[in-house]
Amino acid sequence: MKRINKKSVLAIVVLFFTTYQLTAQISIVSTDMPSPNDIVYTSIGLNLNFIDYQETGENYVWDFSQLSPISQTADTFVGLMDVPFIYSIFFLGSSNLVNEKSNNIPIPEFPITDSYTFYNNTNNYFGIAGEGFTLSGIPIPLKFGSPDKLYEFPLNYGNTSNSYAQYSMGMQGLGHIEREISRANIVDGWGILTTPYGTFEVLRLKSEVVEFDSIYIDSLGIGLPINREYTEYSWLGKGYKIPLLKIASGIGGLIVTYIDSIRMATSDVTNKLYNDIDRVKIFPVPSHNLINVSFELKSASNIEISICNTAGRIVATEKLFNQMPGEINYKLSTKKFGLPSGIYLLQIISNNQQITKRLILY
Repeated sequence: MKRINKKSVLAIVVLFFTTYQLTAQISIVSTDMPSPNDIVYTSIGLNLNFIDYQETGENYVWDFSQLSPISQTADTFVGLMDVPFIYSIFFLGSSNLVNEKSNNIPIPEFPITDSYTFYNNTNNYFGIAGEGFTLSGIPIPLKFGSPDKLYEFPLNYGNTSNSYAQYSMGMQGLGHIEREISRANIVDGWGILTTPYGTFEVLRLKSEVVEFDSIYIDSLGIGLPINREYTEYSWLGKGYKIPLLKIASGIGGLIVTYIDSIRMATSDVTNKLYNDIDRVKIFPVPSHNLINVSFELKSASNIEISICNTAGRIVATEKLFNQMPGEINYKLSTKKFGLPSGIYLLQIISNNQQITKRLILY
């Protein structure tokens, strides 16, 4: 009988375990989530090749390497004590992390200057504790009765979870705002994800989401109820803070958000670096016939506001010449352009800088 060399056995064992580690399932825990002072750069790209993002399985390979960014931004995370004091008191014990990234909140005629998303990262779950914004200089905290749990730990292949979150608040002399979110999660795949940023071992999370948002404005005597049902697909990797890639079926899987490096000079990231256009808001969301666009201009400039369809073609353009620094408020009529209902991209260009926002027309 031929003798087996000990070195050969050792080499086989090492090869076996190396191969196993390359294809093994990962597990996501609380330390893989963001912490105060983290900044994560993301890009938005269009899935114009119609990659089947719904396909999944064990040891699956997802290839989104062909994506090109049309806009970029930065998620900045801070501690609860780093935001206005009223938020610290209101969310004490229910939040330990805040995202300073501004969101479009559809409240017409009211100056919203800042907005926050409040998270809670525990050993058991990572979820949204609530939201907040500054209205006419007054901080407005909106806390869920129970958190919107994005992930329950440890997050492993095959795990399922459910959560329900709701807040309701009347603002004296202004109106009423209400939000409900129910979420059903399942980790339905694991494997390898490739994006323009790199190749990663991931878990794939599928979330069935039902949302109801209602805003009533006293001075206008109108309400803006919005019901949405959609599926979110998130690919998560070890230590990357937020999903490496995220797609929502509610917009046809066309718009893809993914972690990236800074790649372009015409983006929300440029806004943070050069500080020319700030505090961009579009309302109402969705919009019908008339879009209110507001932003803060930091230096004198000509402004171009364009609407692009999902193929990237400009379908409407307005130009504002010799705009001086300060708050810019512009009403863009879509009726005169004859735009049908659908998903669009609104672009604001100033001094060769471009910021892109998603727009829904109905």
